Amino acid sequence: MVRETDGDGSGVNRRQLLRSAGVAATGLALGTGTASASGFGVSTSDHTISSWDGTELAATLYVPGGSGPRPTVLMTHGWGAFRQSPLTAPKALTYAKNGYTVLTYDSRGFGNSDGTVGLDGPRETKDAQALIDWLAKRPEVALEGTGNPKLGMDGVSYAGGIQFQAAAADDRIDAIVPRITWNDLTYSLAPNGVIKSGWLTILLGLGTIGTADGDTDSQVTDRLYEWYKDAVWNNEIPADAEQAFRNRSVASKDDFDTPAFLVQGWDDTLFKPNEALWTYRQLQDAGVDTRLAFYEGGHAVEEIAVPLDAREHMNGLAVSWMDQHVRGTDAEVPRTTSYLKQRDEWRTDSEWPPTDVSKRAYDLGAASRDGEATIEQWSWWHDTEVTYTWTVGEDVEVVGTPELDLSFDVHGDEARLFFNLQHDGENINDVGEVYRIGNSGTNRIRFSYPTLQRFCSKGDELGLQISVSNPFYLDSRDSDGVTVRASESRVLLPQR
Repeated sequence: MVRETDGDGSGVNRRQLLRSAGVAATGLALGTGTASASGFGVSTSDHTISSWDGTELAATLYVPGGSGPRPTVLMTHGWGAFRQSPLTAPKALTYAKNGYTVLTYDSRGFGNSDGTVGLDGPRETKDAQALIDWLAKRPEVALEGTGNPKLGMDGVSYAGGIQFQAAAADDRIDAIVPRITWNDLTYSLAPNGVIKSGWLTILLGLGTIGTADGDTDSQVTDRLYEWYKDAVWNNEIPADAEQAFRNRSVASKDDFDTPAFLVQGWDDTLFKPNEALWTYRQLQDAGVDTRLAFYEGGHAVEEIAVPLDAREHMNGLAVSWMDQHVRGTDAEVPRTTSYLKQRDEWRTDSEWPPTDVSKRAYDLGAASRDGEATIEQWSWWHDTEVTYTWTVGEDVEVVGTPELDLSFDVHGDEARLFFNLQHDGENINDVGEVYRIGNSGTNRIRFSYPTLQRFCSKGDELGLQISVSNPFYLDSRDSDGVTVRASESRVLLPQR
């Protein structure tokens, strides 16, 4: 049975203040305050809703002015946050101002909701379905049929992941807007076999802060702590964690068919921009109506500085997406939308990358080199990084997914390498890419670098920095360094 209690939708409790302080301390833009839905003809009410197993979920219902049932948007929040955070509540208000009924909720184990955090697993999926059941009985919610509301989902990060899980399980969800979220959670946390220890530590800490009173023994499943301990101890993701991550990733869902508008940050160091691109291509190949937008932000300090007009632009696209697929109007969203940092403007294209882009090879053997070709950790004799640079011969736009085709002599049992593409000596962004080579001797590797966009002028310098150490990842414990075989290595840049 669904049970509810009502409130006035206002106030900040001690748990929220604890969460705000914790998020600010980590420097993450996951939400550092509360939002009010006063004015604009929108009313709010707080509810406690009993989920499928009796777990009580805290929620807020936004109802637009006027009378009659409305199409509805279901929203939750990022990891370690809560439904009133600034990356959730303002979006809810935007939808309500545009005539949507909105239900935001604290995910299981977070905020004022009970239960154990399960990393967007089966329990969280059933929670979303229970909330849809609850909405289907509300007079403010328009229905397509009995028990079937006109409904979409929106949300960032952790709230993006649950959209894929819920929509795969429940055909009542008509459209989704997953923002800055993952395609393949194993890649997100250990890209190409290298553990992202910095983010793992931050996320586990935020999970604690985001639970009731920060009690690590009560609301975060013990498995997450065990996986973290095993990953750090053994320098690899445990097999059972990989299976759980696979089950929670849209990359493993071959039959996913819900229309999706994907929003991703250029600067996202947790869920790199190529993750949204992989999802976009996966859904396109399956014939699913899909759109893609890149902006300057994500799980990075740049998110804090995203200007209001940029947020309004993206939220406007999201509303149009819901108008088309939930409300049923003729609204259109461009196939791809990209924010161009250097020009401070938005551009739309019919495809990503644009159709006139082609790959150009830049050979390391023909490049200028800064540093020794042999790089090694903790060495008095060798550098820990080396950079190869080329001079740009004409004005170009680099846009799309670069590829690195590189050869190394690996000294020791393995190597874990860190790469950054640079423009005039500065990283194009701080996303970078990593790669684990599991064999000694000569190895040739080829892999994709996170998708990017950059304008370069004639005479500028483009570069590739290669390092054997990075403070945000776990370095190799069995490596004696590598030697770059520059004559057998190249960078393939998509450009026009």
